[in-house]
Amino acid sequence: MLHPVILSGGSGRRLWPASRPHRPKPFLTLVGEDTAFGGALRRIAALTGAAPPTVIAGLAHEDHVRAALDGTDALLLLEPEARDTAPAMTAAALLLCERDPGAVLLFLPADHHVPDAEAFAVSVAAAVRMAQDGWIATLGLKPEGPSAAYGYIRPGRREDERLSVAAFIEKPSPARAATLIAEGCLWNCGVFACRADVLIEEMARHAPAVLDAARSAVAEAKYLVDAILLGPSFHDAPRLSFDHAVMEKTDRAVVEPAAFAWSDLGAWDAVLAASERDAAGNSTAGAVVLESASGCIVRAAHGITVAVVGASHLAIIADADGIMICDLDSGHHVRKAVDRVSGGRR
Repeated sequence: MLHPVILSGGSGRRLWPASRPHRPKPFLTLVGEDTAFGGALRRIAALTGAAPPTVIAGLAHEDHVRAALDGTDALLLLEPEARDTAPAMTAAALLLCERDPGAVLLFLPADHHVPDAEAFAVSVAAAVRMAQDGWIATLGLKPEGPSAAYGYIRPGRREDERLSVAAFIEKPSPARAATLIAEGCLWNCGVFACRADVLIEEMARHAPAVLDAARSAVAEAKYLVDAILLGPSFHDAPRLSFDHAVMEKTDRAVVEPAAFAWSDLGAWDAVLAASERDAAGNSTAGAVVLESASGCIVRAAHGITVAVVGASHLAIIADADGIMICDLDSGHHVRKAVDRVSGGRR
């Protein structure tokens, strides 16, 4: 059976001050009227024959997840500490393989924006078919334009209906991104489909320390009424992404090209691009007054009014206890500013 697994992690620090450790990115209303987590649930609901989702989240965010699920049938897997995607995915694979030895897992991030759930389901179905045959399939999106914000996948040879992965490429420079697109590379959107037993086998081959820690954490887990809290050995897992731990090393990686609209909402420029905008290209939320402004994203928290005059290409985010103003092309520097916030307050 297909088991969707929502990976609800990440700090979203480039979206400060809206995103905070106590108010993480997946549970913010960034685009439209729903949260990114709610969008992930809608995409899962569009899948045919899928089991109820498994949600992996930090213990500190348990209340956020429960509120977002709002009674949706789901297995909640809680991490005592965030250790990146490889340990989280391995723990889920171990648990779900015990319950369903033939389980096919679909991993999807909780904080991405995909407006067309039906198109997503079509691409997932193709990836799942390859996963059932023992491959680790990832979705590769046709780029909408050169972007230095995303990683890239270089497709390899086509064999039967499968397209191998030749290489994963870290976030490039803008000029390099344009070259990669011309060469046929795809955006890496962080969605994976594979059998649980295959994931466990590949972790044993390529990241045994991660597997050992995850296995011990599952053995030590506390089974709560409607959740599972991984044991303290989870702290021993190396901090590794699944890309670095397995996908860059395995000979089982294949890619399913896809063309649906997608954004990782990784910085304010990405949020603006995914949002509805006025005739001057602005997106606003809250009490905002614009005068001769263009290409701006402006958010005002309750009780705050923001006026923007004669400005362009800015993110202006006013929260109750913090204000951030930055050029949209400098969004990757927001993390550095957050680190310098007086007293370490975020």
